[in-house]
Amino acid sequence: MNNAKGWLLGSAIGLICQTAQADGFDFADLIQIGQALPDIETGGAAASNTQATLTLSDGREVTVTSPDGTTPLSKLVGTDDATFVVDGNPVNFSTASTSLEDAYDDSGEPTTFSISSVVETRPVTLSWQGALDDADDGNTFDATLNGQPITLTLPEGTTLSNFKGSTPITLTDAKGNVLVDGASFNSLSSSALLKIASQVGMLDTDMALRGAQKQAMAQNFGLIASQIDAAMQPGFASGSRVAVDGHGAEANGVSLWVASEASDLAGHADTTGYDGHGKAAFVGVDKRFRHTYGRGLIGLAAGHSEIDITTHGNAAKVDLGGNVIAPYAAISFDSRDWGSLTLDAIGLYQDLDGSSRNRYLAGDLELDGERWGARGSTTYFLPPWQRAHLGITAGGAYLNDKLRGAYLGTESNYGIELGEVFGGLKFSYELPAGQLYASAIRYHNITAAVDSQVNLIEGDDKNRNELRVGASHSLGHNLDFDISGLTVVGDSDTEYRKIQATLAYRL
Repeated sequence: MNNAKGWLLGSAIGLICQTAQADGFDFADLIQIGQALPDIETGGAAASNTQATLTLSDGREVTVTSPDGTTPLSKLVGTDDATFVVDGNPVNFSTASTSLEDAYDDSGEPTTFSISSVVETRPVTLSWQGALDDADDGNTFDATLNGQPITLTLPEGTTLSNFKGSTPITLTDAKGNVLVDGASFNSLSSSALLKIASQVGMLDTDMALRGAQKQAMAQNFGLIASQIDAAMQPGFASGSRVAVDGHGAEANGVSLWVASEASDLAGHADTTGYDGHGKAAFVGVDKRFRHTYGRGLIGLAAGHSEIDITTHGNAAKVDLGGNVIAPYAAISFDSRDWGSLTLDAIGLYQDLDGSSRNRYLAGDLELDGERWGARGSTTYFLPPWQRAHLGITAGGAYLNDKLRGAYLGTESNYGIELGEVFGGLKFSYELPAGQLYASAIRYHNITAAVDSQVNLIEGDDKNRNELRVGASHSLGHNLDFDISGLTVVGDSDTEYRKIQATLAYRL
């Protein structure tokens, strides 16, 4: 390969890594690696080599190997898409030319180049079009970083061939917004670099995962909380009206239930909006019992829930879900004179699995991990008026997602946690064979921590106001059907429209 323009590969990787604060190489290292990469010997006795040592201009050496340890480097550079391991860091190179080797040999011919790698644990791809020889002329470099067009402008008289990390630059996005104005990459603070990374799409997967977790908070806990309400709040569905009157037969015994939910999702996380869909299906068994001052409930739910989210512009598409197991319990204290007070709690574990597909990356980011969570609330129902019941509720919930993402043979951590408090009103009205009910709940985030390397997206989210309307109806002596709709009203970073349906049988 011709080494005259090998520096351009290093320049591109250097731009990526300076933007994201890589700690594998510094800018000068990457420039020199780019210069030396075309020096890989691929002819004669070296044709079968799977590893090569490159000497940089300062005398230091780096090692380039094939990913599987068996494919010759000569075969890799003879293709138009190949992954090399440079000092332990996988880097994928691709070109619209016949091969990487031809792209360097025909450096005067325009073509398309792309480089993908994992930078500061996040997948990044930089692409550009043009001839390698053009780098000696002009002071402007147009490229696409993770699908987002950017323009790098150097000082007058400076070309890409002598661009350094200390060179003052102007960096603009596709709309002409200035991301960096006259500063060098080396002089930018970590928070400034992180903000740029967010603006050019490098954190789209993180923000999609944040959106998915906020939606899962409502999905998993909401479905199980509905079963607790059906069993514990005063009204027809639980038989609690009969129990308070002293005839507690319907308030006791074992119940089996199945429930499902379908939802339409939308929202916003930092600089990225998203939309998508969610679905969940659960089965459960619980035991209702009487105690001296009221009623109790203990149960176990299991099922599957999943969410798919696509960030605006189709930059990142995340599918995430898995099997869920959730124990739950509640206890109420009932009085004909002062009403009913219910305490309830839910524990949750979910085995997570999914992927993030990005149109600009060399492959999918495979996700797996686990989710732990808990929710608790207190609800006070005023003494009934005619057939109407009004309650005041408050509580909190917490989720902790521990995810691992594998890309180009490198594993990254995507840790996210979310905590919220909530409060609002519940209402139900008894009918001869069922009840109508509604609730209005306001949620407020109190914890929004993420992996420390991308803590830019930890900013407080707006509150959300959830409105729910539903009905229960008896289909037989011990069989009840319940259906409800939920939506977020007003301005919020988390929006959804859900339909829930439940069938419960009391043994």
